[in-house]
Amino acid sequence: MRAIHYLLLAGAVVQVGCASAGGTAVAPARPSLASVIDSITRERPLQRTAWGILAKDAATGHVLFARNPEQHFIPASNTKLVVSLVALGRFGPEYTYRTPVLLGGRSGDTAATAVVVGSGDPTWSERFHDEATAPLDSLAALIARAGVRHAGALVLDVSRFRDELVNGTWEVADLPGIYAPPIDAIAAAEGTFQLAVSGGSTAGGPGSAVAAGLLTQAVKSDLRTDTAGARTVVRIDYTARRDTIYVSGTIAAGAVDTLTRAVTQPARSAGGALEELLRRRDVTVDSVVIVRDSAAAASIRSTAQPLGEWVSAPMGEIVAVILRPSQNWVAEQVLKSLGAEFGEEGSWRGGIAVERDYLYSVAGIDSGAVNLRDGSGMSPQNLITPVSAVQMLLHARSSPWSDSFRDALAAPGLEGSTLSSRLEALDGWVFAKTHTISNVNALSGYLVAADGRDIVFSILTNGTGLPAGLVRNAMDEIALALAREVDGAAGADRITNRTGGR
Repeated sequence: MRAIHYLLLAGAVVQVGCASAGGTAVAPARPSLASVIDSITRERPLQRTAWGILAKDAATGHVLFARNPEQHFIPASNTKLVVSLVALGRFGPEYTYRTPVLLGGRSGDTAATAVVVGSGDPTWSERFHDEATAPLDSLAALIARAGVRHAGALVLDVSRFRDELVNGTWEVADLPGIYAPPIDAIAAAEGTFQLAVSGGSTAGGPGSAVAAGLLTQAVKSDLRTDTAGARTVVRIDYTARRDTIYVSGTIAAGAVDTLTRAVTQPARSAGGALEELLRRRDVTVDSVVIVRDSAAAASIRSTAQPLGEWVSAPMGEIVAVILRPSQNWVAEQVLKSLGAEFGEEGSWRGGIAVERDYLYSVAGIDSGAVNLRDGSGMSPQNLITPVSAVQMLLHARSSPWSDSFRDALAAPGLEGSTLSSRLEALDGWVFAKTHTISNVNALSGYLVAADGRDIVFSILTNGTGLPAGLVRNAMDEIALALAREVDGAAGADRITNRTGGR
């Protein structure tokens, strides 16, 4: 007698087919998708989590499963789906940022001004170059090759973006680190710098905290030395967001560490690095001037002559950095760029207005379904519905730039993506945007069925009160359940073979 096994995804409940009176084994009926998802989401410890789920056949519009599809959820990094599809829709995947360099009042090897016109380029980082300052070094080389040996002022024109560097809805605790650095029209290293901290020789004495590397940042240290072997505890006061950061806390005697932290003024930090890179090429400047006023910047540009420009990687590659590793700062740079290029101003307000117009007038999304406050999802005031997330994905799928969008998503086994170690059984068949923060998890994207059909899905959870890994595992089980549902008995073998019979 041959036993036939079927595994219910959640709870590892196995049903075994029994031999009939005639000696023929009878396989149990396949449980419905709804019952499988219920067994995952409505049993302890997930029963108190708010779930929003929608899965739809992209070609036919048939809904495979829906739970609270019209309910608002905090989407966290699924917010990046919005800025990415609007950037591809408005700019196009081949768009490049261009940062011009101009010289004013030139006489021989001296110029009154060397002007760098900020474009908001988000690619001045090690994600795109061997060193974050490589684009700045290229600008320095451009000026030096032109024969300039001295400039009265190195002018950084950052008037393309408004002077609001930090989104007012972000949590203060996020500001010192790498998740919410300030946004500016000229910035390097994703708005961060290296903070070198070290302990003194004896406990109770002063420690040291200074900016290391080319990217400058004024630091005032009240770091104290703790006993040898003690844990390093560094606190940074960013509440004022002025030029100087204030470092306090403790570090073990003799200990040395380097921390990545947000700068207070990205343009000033980049300007200090460019000044040093010019000096290394025997070009000196009297001062570094940051110009934010648009009228003043226009006046300076009007008296200067173009020298050359820096050109970024294309938008398709930039969107891939937003979506695959879920990079917050790049998303915000692109959002402000949308406002500067297609809206009234290079600000969060301007960029979000462009997003809304595109979502409502082009993608056909209900204006009440989406509430946006930033581009990265750091704001807890962002809201979307599973329906709106699926509509965005469907719109991207039917757009001329659909391949660029899908290729930019995270995928199982894809190094550097947020799905690199998840959903291995669906390697090559799922492309999605993830998110995990306290009490919020999300997974939205495309599932390719065995017959080539696209299933578009969004799984949003809020108020979990649980370890993130547990909720992620449940979401992955739902994705596997969807795959088994759309593939049927024959196609399900592709999953079973990869999961070792699960």
